[in-house]
Amino acid sequence: MEIARKSSLFASRGLLVLGCLLFATAFISSTLNAFYTINSPLYAAGAIAAAVIIMLAASYGLNRIASRVWFTIGLIGVALAARLVWILWIDTPPASDFLFMYTAAQSAAVGDFSFNDTEYFSAWVYQMGFTMYEALVISLFNEPMLILKLINVFVSSATVWIVYKAGSSVFNERSGRIAGFAYALYMPNIMMCSVLSNQHFSTLFFMMGCMVAVAKRWQTSRSQWLVIGLCFGLGQLFRPIGGIFIAGLAVYLLICHLLPQLTRRRLFVSVTKLAGVIAVFYAIQLLVSSLFMQAGYTEYPLTNREPYWKFMVGLNAATDGKWSLEDGKYVLQYKLGEERDAAELAVVKERLQDKAAVAALFARKLVFFWGAKDDAAMWSLGEMNLPVLQANAERIERASYAAMSLFGVLALIALLKRRTVSGSTLFLVLLLGYAAIHLAIEIQARYRLDLMPAFIILQSYGVYWLLQRLRKFKGH
Repeated sequence: MEIARKSSLFASRGLLVLGCLLFATAFISSTLNAFYTINSPLYAAGAIAAAVIIMLAASYGLNRIASRVWFTIGLIGVALAARLVWILWIDTPPASDFLFMYTAAQSAAVGDFSFNDTEYFSAWVYQMGFTMYEALVISLFNEPMLILKLINVFVSSATVWIVYKAGSSVFNERSGRIAGFAYALYMPNIMMCSVLSNQHFSTLFFMMGCMVAVAKRWQTSRSQWLVIGLCFGLGQLFRPIGGIFIAGLAVYLLICHLLPQLTRRRLFVSVTKLAGVIAVFYAIQLLVSSLFMQAGYTEYPLTNREPYWKFMVGLNAATDGKWSLEDGKYVLQYKLGEERDAAELAVVKERLQDKAAVAALFARKLVFFWGAKDDAAMWSLGEMNLPVLQANAERIERASYAAMSLFGVLALIALLKRRTVSGSTLFLVLLLGYAAIHLAIEIQARYRLDLMPAFIILQSYGVYWLLQRLRKFKGH
């Protein structure tokens, strides 16, 4: 028992150290990137310092609101207002993958599923989940584009509340308020509401599952496993990253629930419930895939029929793991299926041969993925011919992201000093796991949005901790 408890504490502290390194990488690389984005190291440093001060001042004010009800109403009101103003002001047209899915949804709404013959939907059948959601909205409303964006607003605002509640559960009410407020006003999250992205729903469902996992005691809730599996399963229908969340949940259970008080009964209950989560998760995929195939929407289950593509692109040192036109042209020479899989796997193996080059690539990808400016301004404003607004939005994002990264470092250092196993381990494991898998697969800065709720929840404790230190200093 004592060995298991010490193992839990050791693993938790190891994760905190790795988390510190990740947040430090994000802070240093985003600060250097801000020097370029803001066009002046001095102005960039001033902007980051201003962001730190604003977050501290706002957090101090937020926590003077005595009523949780009034705080929640205000939080959701601010989140809704900011996002609603944005989508009514910025009429972003669909582009790239989002255009493919919207165009396909328009066809599906009138019963035309010929788009399944295209390379895009033949390879990445999992995109059908989001496409059919859009098709449903298009078939029901006369102004589907506006309705889809309004739904984005409500879904994103609901995620704000989830971030607040999750932060309150793993830390305290004050940290939760800080997390909710930061996510409510995080510029990329607001801007993406005008983009027909599948990330809004996936983030909502995955974070809802995480909130349930940390909000109640795993051992005492009889239905918790069912709700978590349902949330993760629904999230997977919109964005296929559910495996990361299931793996993160398993590690969280091991470190925070099993090892600290290891008994046979506790082991049996936890393993059974985790198996239940996995069973519900896959049952949802099987059910929806079967319904879609029986209805004639698609010939294949909602899976990725080109599994090595993301790894092939992610290991391309010439593009630093970002999308490659040359790789795209190369694989089109081969028929989708075993022939293309073999060709892509051969390239993956070839690119893994030079271990030093792979290590250097991983380092560059880590710095880019966690330090580069977010793509939200480009996705939201790129087609709008508003260069000044886009530049200002990018500057705000750079300053706020760097400030949050700094608070993340402080948060994990403070947690290290506590020498206890925290419920925040789930979000730390998810963040580290997401960072690790993106060392090997394709990266885009917008993919960071999937785990920004976890990022913001963790950094919220850094804001809280620093406020407490400042109060003690003032008291002396």
